Amino acid sequence: MKRRKFLAVGGLALGVGYAWNRFRSPSIPSGMTVDTRYYDGNIFDARDVFGPREESHTLITDEETAAAEFRDLEQLSDFTKETSFDESYILVVQNGMRSEDDLELRSIDRVEGGLQVAISIDKPLIPDHDDLITHTLLIRITDKKTVPTSVDVSIDGY
Repeated sequence: MKRRKFLAVGGLALGVGYAWNRFRSPSIPSGMTVDTRYYDGNIFDARDVFGPREESHTLITDEETAAAEFRDLEQLSDFTKETSFDESYILVVQNGMRSEDDLELRSIDRVEGGLQVAISIDKPLIPDHDDLITHTLLIRITDKKTVPTSVDVSIDGY
C-alpha cells in the first residue's frame, strides 16, 4: 500500500516538475533554436546607464559587428565565439531598472517580415531598492528562415 502511494506521489511530482519547466521555458517557433546570456551592465558602453524603463534592442548579424560593438567582456566572448553567424544572429535587448531584477525570454513569434519577441522581468523576493543599472539580454537565434527585416520587442513586468 505504501509503495502505491509513493509511486503516485512520485509520478505527480515528476508531472508537476515537467509542467513547471515547460511553463518557464520560452515559446519559440518550430525550426528555430535560441540560447540566451544575461549580463548586468551595458555591453556597448560601460559609462552609459539607461534611464528607468528605457529600452533598446539591436540586431547583430555578423562577427565583425559583434567584435567592433561589444565591449571586451570575458562573460560574453565565449557566447560570441560560439555563434556561427552564417546560421545565427544575436538580438541584444537592454533596459534600465533596479539591480535585483533580471530579463528573461518568454516567447518569439514570426510575424510578416520579422519577429515579435516578448521579454519578462524576473523579480526575486527582495525588497525594492532604488539602484538603477542597465540590464542586457543576448539572444542567439538560429533559424532556417532568413534574418528578419524587423524586430518588435516588448518587455513586461515593471
